[in-house]
Amino acid sequence: MKKLIVLLLVMVLAVSFITAQGGSDAAEDKVITLKLGSSQNDGTAELEAAKEFARLLEEYSGGKMKCDVLGNGLAGGEREIVESQQLGTLDMSVVSGILQNFDPAMMILEYDLLFVSEDHAKEVFNGPVGEKIYNRLIDTAGIRILNMYMRTPRLMTTSRPINSTADLAGLKIRVPEMPARVALWKALGASPTPMAFTEVYTALQTGTIDGQENPISTIDSAKFYEAVDYLGVTNHVYGFMFINITEDRWQKLTDQQKEWVAKAAAESAVFNDRLAKEQENELMEKVSAQMTVTYPDTSSWRAMTRDVYKQFANVDGFVEIYSAIVEAGKKYE
Repeated sequence: MKKLIVLLLVMVLAVSFITAQGGSDAAEDKVITLKLGSSQNDGTAELEAAKEFARLLEEYSGGKMKCDVLGNGLAGGEREIVESQQLGTLDMSVVSGILQNFDPAMMILEYDLLFVSEDHAKEVFNGPVGEKIYNRLIDTAGIRILNMYMRTPRLMTTSRPINSTADLAGLKIRVPEMPARVALWKALGASPTPMAFTEVYTALQTGTIDGQENPISTIDSAKFYEAVDYLGVTNHVYGFMFINITEDRWQKLTDQQKEWVAKAAAESAVFNDRLAKEQENELMEKVSAQMTVTYPDTSSWRAMTRDVYKQFANVDGFVEIYSAIVEAGKKYE
């Protein structure tokens, strides 16, 4: 009788083992689908790059992984997208400045006159300073940065030409409602005016404001060249966005799956940067034909805003990151 019981136990264990193995194989065969949110629209370099990420991920994984890209406002604005990631309804996103809402030190991502050039920005975010920033975001927002998508730099469109620092005196310029950006433009002698983006065109037309600043793609799509006559190529903010994944989702992936995701993200970044540069050249030619273009030397602007960062010394980690970025940029000046 005892032998029969032992035999039955062995058989049960064997069946359980086989079932478990079968379940494991089934799990491995199951297609993993990630959901990625973006506030960008079709045709923008960032959203097209996100679609390229999805294509590459499926290709590299042999169809074992896919990515549903929700752009054109389908996943909401940037704040809603990141909040959805934290709730677990989205796995990934392509965002940037909104991250300062989850970690105040990330105001550094859209800090005027901080990055000297595109190469400076890339060196920072692909090096030890970038690694420190990325580790902070894992801790503060539960988001892991996979790679950086460069955007075209921000320019000025104004009702009067901008050639020197003197031309900024009293200039009523619309800026996003971000404390650091308001402080920086005040230091330049301008009169920064926070305003909803939807109000900017009319405000330019009526003279409520004298100018605004945005990448060339936004200047074109909003048709600001109809409202004012001057385009100042200031490149005062080198923009970028991050393709990222929630840390919880990342940790649930196998090493092989992580490799596929990382490789697809890296190659989609190359795709983005190439497309963004092509679009920049085309749009600059188009907009420049309709506006008077100036190329002010902004080196003195950097000197005027050198101490603004001290106003944010109480923000944990900000001064340390700011100082490291400035130090890395000295060779590009």
